[in-house]
Amino acid sequence: MKKMLFTLALCLCSSITIQAQEIFKEVQNLMLKNEAIKNNQTKSLETRKIATFKSDALYYLTMKAGSTEGFSEHELGEQANAMIEFVNLYIKTLANNAKKSTQEVTKAKYKNASIKNSLFNDMEKEITYGYVDNSNYITNFSLDTDWVKALAEVKK
Repeated sequence: MKKMLFTLALCLCSSITIQAQEIFKEVQNLMLKNEAIKNNQTKSLETRKIATFKSDALYYLTMKAGSTEGFSEHELGEQANAMIEFVNLYIKTLANNAKKSTQEVTKAKYKNASIKNSLFNDMEKEITYGYVDNSNYITNFSLDTDWVKALAEVKK
């Protein structure tokens, strides 16, 4: 009976490890996909800039998650998915708002949600705010964002 319980526990642990590896691989694949778009000169400049932000955000998230005690692969997957959804929703919302004033309100709403919901409380603001006030990008978001919370906030 003890052998069977031990074997069952071992199988359960190995399946959790495999699932965690799959999540990490998927985040890496998302990063590589955005790197490819970023470097594809047949894509529009704006599309490439958005892919650049996504790639940088995924890289930052992966690096910080790896160096943060207790940050799980599951959380990494949730944050990566929320970031992609956050940016895609932002782009879609901007595209649906023809008025410049409405677009400015949308930009401020998303930017503030990003800044207000820090995930790692990283003090390296030069890095984390690299996109925040960069007029060359429409993705003026902090890299240090709890994307799950920021997404929930903009969906209210």
